[in-house]
Formats: sequence, C-alpha cells, structure tokens
Amino acid sequence: MDVESAWIEALQHEETRLKAFEQLTQKYYSQVRRWVRQWVQDSQAADDVVQETFLRAWEKCHTFRGEAAFASWLYSIARREALRYLRRKAQAELPWIWEEELEPAVEPAPDYQRFLSQVEQAVAEMTPTQQAVFHAVWHEHLPYREVAQRLQVRENTIKAHMHHIRQRLWKKLHQWLGEE
Repeated sequence: MDVESAWIEALQHEETRLKAFEQLTQKYYSQVRRWVRQWVQDSQAADDVVQETFLRAWEKCHTFRGEAAFASWLYSIARREALRYLRRKAQAELPWIWEEELEPAVEPAPDYQRFLSQVEQAVAEMTPTQQAVFHAVWHEHLPYREVAQRLQVRENTIKAHMHHIRQRLWKKLHQWLGEE
C-alpha cells in the first residue's frame, strides 16, 4: 500500500482523518491553486475558490471511497467551485433593473446539461491538438511543461492553445448565461 492509499484509508477513521487530510492537502494544494488560477484569472478570487474547495473537501472527505483517484475527486470539487464563482461574477456584472414597488423576477434554474453539452460542442470544434491540450490540462491536471513535452512543442505553444481554449469556453459560458 503506497503512502497516499494509506492517507485515503485514514480519512475513513475519525481519529486519523485530520492528519490524513492535512497530508493530502499539502500534496495537492499548489496544484489545485495553479489550476484554479488558470480558470478564475483573479489571484485573490482564485485563493478564495481554492479555500472553499478544500473546505468542501474536508466536509466530505469521510465519504471518499477511493473509487477514483483522490486528485480527480478534489479537482471535481474545484471545478464546481470555480464554475460557481464564475457564474456569481457574471451575475454580479449584469444590471438588475426593476421598479421599486415590484419584486425582482425569479431567475429560472440554470440548465447545467445544456451548458455541459455546449462545452462538449466547443471541445468537438477544437483542433485535435487543442483537444489534446484541453484533455491534458483540464482532465489530467498536468502542468504546461509536461503537456509541452508530451506533445513535443514549446511551452509557450501550450499557453497559446490554452488562451484560445479559455476564450472558446468563456463564450460558451456567456451563451449559457444568456448574455449573447
């Protein structure tokens, strides 16, 4: 049993949970922070998202069963928190106009399935290289340097691809929010 597996096992027991979570946090904090900063692009807000990610992970760590990698579970929490922040930010930037005597209209529940299908469509429209970069960065959580080595290109090329991918995904996010 490797060290991380032992930490994950320790999460299941109340008396060892805190120490195990501290070890896992120490191992993954900088990676999650770097990943969130790429998407949130505001360092202070990104730090808040990362803090919320680890807080939610702590609250639910006893439920982690190890069916997937701990990093994947943690990144799924970070992804939800980042999307939650981006959605709140987009809503805060929208003007809310109503007459004083009227109540504001209730917003309909967001259609996350539609958003996910738009993201899948955006990925399908990418070049094969962009799809490989997106998969390596978004799903595998690899640093740009490793992606560049894998694809045998310069690291700046990966950064340029990620810039275009982010633009495409921002456009889909704004479509989902009904801004276009």
